[in-house]
Amino acid sequence: MNSVHRLTVGAHGLSVLAAGPDPVDQAARPIIMVHGTPGSAGGWRWFLGHGPQGVSLLAPDRPGFGHSAPREALIGLKAQAGRLAPLLALNPANPPAILVGHSMGGPVVARLALDQPERVAALVLVATSFDPDLEHQHPLQPWADREPWRRLLPRPLRNANRELLTIVPELHALARDLGQLRCPVVILHGTADRESPYGNVAYLQRHLTQATVEVRTLEGAGHFLPWTRRHDVMAAIERARTLCTV
Repeated sequence: MNSVHRLTVGAHGLSVLAAGPDPVDQAARPIIMVHGTPGSAGGWRWFLGHGPQGVSLLAPDRPGFGHSAPREALIGLKAQAGRLAPLLALNPANPPAILVGHSMGGPVVARLALDQPERVAALVLVATSFDPDLEHQHPLQPWADREPWRRLLPRPLRNANRELLTIVPELHALARDLGQLRCPVVILHGTADRESPYGNVAYLQRHLTQATVEVRTLEGAGHFLPWTRRHDVMAAIERARTLCTV
């Protein structure tokens, strides 16, 4: 079982849980696991402890969550991806990374792969949200983003609400670029997912026109697969490893 430790990466205070070979000192392929909204790196702790040997396992707290700065939400998929980009450059000798995204972490890792294609070998998209037409706001969400109500919310909920209120135009913008992705993509999604409906799978299949896409459907499974279907998530990660060509 791998031991897990915390480190800080980059000039903006990105907090990361890490296990396996040190990616700075040893040339090892990184597997970078990105949580949704709300969430934190702690959601990946089991995978850090039980992950494959010989790879660097990294789980960042996305900006605005966990131990990562800033205190408020960092809006924009490109901005989020930019804060995670230093994880791809910890050691120039490292092979390109495998990026794993759960829920809203999926669009973030897709944006990162588009911005740094030479440093990304494969994507694993776990119960992800990509189709803007499948995003729905609760009527109270805009009110919760106004003063004084927003200050009454805990930081994770406050920042998650801000992300969700601004995600639709971000997803529309991302859709225009998804056809440029060329790395292998493994999609894992449950048919009973109420937070990120299964229709996101067909949306991705339509838009990932140049990528090799494999879909793993979990009948009757819901949204929280990193907790409820750990071994299926791990199998999807292992499959992505076999699809890496460099």
